[in-house]
Amino acid sequence: MADDRKSAERRVGFARFWARAKQIVTTDPSGSDEDDHVVDEEAARVLAAQAGRLKGGLAKVAQLAAYDPGASLGGTSPRGGGRSGPSQAARDVLGGLWDRAPAVSAGAIAKVVEEDLGKAPQALFAHWDVSPLASASLGQVHAAKLHDGTDVVVKVQYPGVADALRADLDDHSFVRKLAGSEIGRSLDDDALAALGEAVRGELDYRAEADAQKKFAAAWAEHPTIRIPRVIDELSSTRVLTMARAKGRSIVETTSQSHDLRRQAALAIFEFAWASPVLHRLLNADPNPGNFLVEEQPDGHAHVWCLDFGCTLELPEAVRDTDRELWWGLLDDDSEKAAERFRMGLAKTGLLKRTDMMATNAHREWERLLAQPFTTHSDFHWSPAYARDLAEATGRVLAAGGMGMPAKVLLLWRQRLGVAAVIGMLDARAPFRRTLLDRIGNGRRALR
Repeated sequence: MADDRKSAERRVGFARFWARAKQIVTTDPSGSDEDDHVVDEEAARVLAAQAGRLKGGLAKVAQLAAYDPGASLGGTSPRGGGRSGPSQAARDVLGGLWDRAPAVSAGAIAKVVEEDLGKAPQALFAHWDVSPLASASLGQVHAAKLHDGTDVVVKVQYPGVADALRADLDDHSFVRKLAGSEIGRSLDDDALAALGEAVRGELDYRAEADAQKKFAAAWAEHPTIRIPRVIDELSSTRVLTMARAKGRSIVETTSQSHDLRRQAALAIFEFAWASPVLHRLLNADPNPGNFLVEEQPDGHAHVWCLDFGCTLELPEAVRDTDRELWWGLLDDDSEKAAERFRMGLAKTGLLKRTDMMATNAHREWERLLAQPFTTHSDFHWSPAYARDLAEATGRVLAAGGMGMPAKVLLLWRQRLGVAAVIGMLDARAPFRRTLLDRIGNGRRALR
């Protein structure tokens, strides 16, 4: 299984090499950004085909490359010019793997359901749609109807994918790719083990159901954030049944009105930032396919948050030190704010060398990270901002002054991923006010 994945990765690398070789023979050998985009797109098509065939870990890497500004298709930019991440054309090719990966046969899915729940899906449900609504890295989703008329969706794990993913996760070099952006290069053995363990957890749908219920309870009163109800009696280790959520995907929402994009961006931001800081709950896999935006007749949006396979509860000490960072950025006293933020960096273990705080790389990273939280009016969270933040994070990690210890790795993997998802919505919104309303400025904690 691991051999199949490595063979697939070699095919992606060969596709990139061959596309570039054709350019050298037929065009200017110095290349151009347009040339690089062609190389990226050809490599992406091979990666999408291989990831769709093998699923599991390779599909997760391909999904990440479709939205993470710092992700790689396998190696650096073809010319080594420092361009960050795949081209937009390559991302478009890979984006289908968020929820439109090649499906497995109806018979294979029915067999998993019967093995886990004791009956064929047609016997368990009043209606069962044999064609999947969505298919991703580890499983596919089918529409169904309960005997009481409730519309549901049923997520069913691909047969054999558990063994394939476990084999992938035994390879530390591969786990680094799952960290996203430049984070993977900076991880020590403990952090790699933590990431691998979190991703392995996605194979247990009962644990996912429990996590989903905890998130639902935490956000039950929110006017915008919605989380589907789990149907316990029709769920198992490889089958998860829940009430059906409806709405537009993030990609579809990008072409909608600014007001709808603004509502979606604020809800996703609040869910991602406040869940860890307020509730000690972390959903560490912010795939764009894990959100649906449902516009109501009055123009108000409901944002459905999906897929709770890669989740954990943070220890109180980790939550408390993490919160110090954001209190520092929200403090209007700039001198005290900077000191408090940097003390938070040290306490979390992110800061490895204090002398690096004086470098341009560190200052630029701090400036970019702070922008949404120090802007008192609406902040424009654009694709360019998400890309700049990812690139700045890569530079500061490469400089060696910062690291990603195991206890906070998943937090920052989530935040950089969510930053990219929000960037796709390209909205102006009061992100500072939203976080301030949730966690305050922490001044009382200083007394």
